[in-house]
Amino acid sequence: MPSQRRVRVFGLLLFVFVAITLYMTTSARQTRSSAFYVKTQEALQAREYMEAAKQRDADGVESRLKAAEDDAKKATNAKHEKYLDSVGGGSKENKKSVGGGKFRMQDGDEQKAVPGVATVGGRPRDKLASKEKAKESPEDHEVEVELNAILKKSPIIIFSKSYCPHSKKAKQILLEKYNIVPAPYVVELDEHPLGPKLQETLAEKTGRRTVPNVLVLGMSIGGGSEMQDFDEKDQLVSKIKGIGGSRISKAERKMSQTEMRRRRALRA
Repeated sequence: MPSQRRVRVFGLLLFVFVAITLYMTTSARQTRSSAFYVKTQEALQAREYMEAAKQRDADGVESRLKAAEDDAKKATNAKHEKYLDSVGGGSKENKKSVGGGKFRMQDGDEQKAVPGVATVGGRPRDKLASKEKAKESPEDHEVEVELNAILKKSPIIIFSKSYCPHSKKAKQILLEKYNIVPAPYVVELDEHPLGPKLQETLAEKTGRRTVPNVLVLGMSIGGGSEMQDFDEKDQLVSKIKGIGGSRISKAERKMSQTEMRRRRALRA
């Protein structure tokens, strides 16, 4: 059986424990209800609220910026598609010439342009031509430069061979039966030092391997048979003016000797 001394010690410890517990509880309650504690809690809550508000504002600005960026991209894509439609999606009346300008086709004909070379006074068509030039050999580059130089001689170029009867027919029609200003420029491929390579390049770019090959502003409009057909149907002037536009200052059929004598007789 425990002694009275031990009972008193145990009772004293229990009393101290209870007293300390009551003191701590009371102190905590007083601390939570004190003005300093309340103000500190309010300040912390206000700070948390401000930080949350700033985060919401930042998220809102970011979303608005992203929406504006998306709208700008959509507008740019729409303009790009509209541009592509304007240069590549038109009818036969709105084809692109070699130099990037538009020309009007006559009689529903669809001719092939010489891509990658300049029209009279023009420049290479686009970036694709520059990429292709990067792959050229020195000889190919020389031919390309020479072809550009030839196309600048006149709006109308007749690629011919001096011994070819079909070339002779085309030259006779264009140079003798018609008054064209500027006059067509003739290139005799059999006499040109780069003649064979020029003919290969023209075949690749116009689809016409034979001579004559008549180009108007870089567009192949045919050979001897086509020139004779246009002449007989009285379509050659409209064909040349339709493609050449303002670059052709005059294109008209010359009067024959018979017509000249008839007019003189009527005047007399």
